[in-house]
Amino acid sequence: MKALGIILVVLLVIALAVIACGFAVFKAAFGKRCNGDRRLKYFTCEDFEDLRCAPVSFKSDKGQILKGALYITAGTVKPLALVIFSHGMGGGHRSYMTEINTLAKNGFAVLAYDNTGTFASEGKSLVGFYQGVRDLKAAVKWANSNEKFDGLKKILVGHSWGGYSVCQNLADKDLGISGAVAFSAPDSGYQVVTGFLGEKMSFLTPLFKLIFAIADDKKSGIKCSDILGNLTSPPVLLLHGDSDTVVTPVNSPLASAKVKTNPHITGIMYEGRCHNVYQTKESEEYLNNVFAGINALKKIKNPSKEELDYCYDIDYDLITREDPTVMQTVINFIKNCL
Repeated sequence: MKALGIILVVLLVIALAVIACGFAVFKAAFGKRCNGDRRLKYFTCEDFEDLRCAPVSFKSDKGQILKGALYITAGTVKPLALVIFSHGMGGGHRSYMTEINTLAKNGFAVLAYDNTGTFASEGKSLVGFYQGVRDLKAAVKWANSNEKFDGLKKILVGHSWGGYSVCQNLADKDLGISGAVAFSAPDSGYQVVTGFLGEKMSFLTPLFKLIFAIADDKKSGIKCSDILGNLTSPPVLLLHGDSDTVVTPVNSPLASAKVKTNPHITGIMYEGRCHNVYQTKESEEYLNNVFAGINALKKIKNPSKEELDYCYDIDYDLITREDPTVMQTVINFIKNCL
């Protein structure tokens, strides 16, 4: 009996240690702000011919102010619709200015903003993965209450974390969404974490599901496929790359049979494409190489000026180059939603 007691105590200590490590991983991912890299250039509307913008701000769930802008192409009198854009982790909405410009050039007004704890918006930290869902809901409610957008259908578009936020908000029919596009959306936040840890650590998935429910939101256990599988409206476009290592295809809602067979959902799995499926293959390969170099440089205690200059000598045209076929697919889909 004494030996059994010792074994149980040891197992309890191990279990508590694993749980503590899980919470530490969550805090490391979401417990700080994302202010970007000051050495990188983030485009503004001035970098695009005829693109105009007006600053916007609105409150999110805890009263924190989210800041962004309303983008439109000069000469557009009556936008076709209002596109509300939700960004991914690691950057703010200005990391997607090329895509925002393309949407605006095709006749849409685009509301884009920075999530809580990101770039221009308030917040001491990112809070959690589900915070993106709450922030997007706040953006939609703000747009719905603004008479400027009366009569305009609302379309949600998001990438990665933003794609997850888009899919999750489709559960709320009161938002009045007319269509949705999600690039590289994960099925759940906790699966993203276990995906980063590797296939051999997949047994920790239930642990991170519990941690996300406690530290993030109890709704974080609801997968996007749970929502999309039973969806009857609005129409949804899901785009993913079969070589995505950030949100692996098995962690995509498209891995669900109910999602793939839902007639209200259009799913495209692009062969040989990675996480930023809206970019050309060459563009994303260049982007990945650039950030691999930057991450390697950050491990050097005192990098030289020459090393910094070399690493940040970036071809911004190439690193942001869109795939015209993918983007035209998105434009056509949105127009069909109208």
